[in-house]
Amino acid sequence: MSSEKSTSIEKLTKYYSLQVVSQERLYNFLPKINILGSDKVCCDFIHSLIDQICGKIISFDRFINDENQRIIYQLIRVYTLFINKVVGKDLKKEFICEDLKTSNVDNIYITAISDCIISRFQDIKKELTEKLSTISSSSLSDFDWKMNAILSSDRINIVQENVLLLNLTIETNINDKKEQVLIELSKKELDHILETFDQINEVSF
Repeated sequence: MSSEKSTSIEKLTKYYSLQVVSQERLYNFLPKINILGSDKVCCDFIHSLIDQICGKIISFDRFINDENQRIIYQLIRVYTLFINKVVGKDLKKEFICEDLKTSNVDNIYITAISDCIISRFQDIKKELTEKLSTISSSSLSDFDWKMNAILSSDRINIVQENVLLLNLTIETNINDKKEQVLIELSKKELDHILETFDQINEVSF
């Protein structure tokens, strides 16, 4: 029965939960979860992430000290992405475990992480569905853009690069409210968005 499930999901990358190869490098950080020291603390961390995804205001101070602060913040970002991806794709536990195994997460943490996600799966799915519904009911009513030159430092030299500032006006169905969203994009990010739009356009037609 499990073999039938395994053949029913097509992998577009080496992970079941990712469709874009460029995001694979983010999953390289998943094994750093072992900095938490035990599967019990790991469960507490993942449940806190899920609470935050579901709209609660959560403090992660109890997981942070002077030595691990940067890593913990990165774990918050990467595991939030991972949870959203696996739930968004409606993956079964075996595929969640397989993705964690592929990224070289220790077995003790694979079990803890997957159990936490599965136990809260419907809560996460409901929250993601509501967010998607809110986004779907909104529409772009206007936009403006301009190019800025910024200085970025890589500690070796200073490089000037252009960024695109995109100002979007989003019209929602909630009291006819309009929201302004400012997005800053590098050339690489802009190229990726345009490539994605091209792929969507090809599928649509």
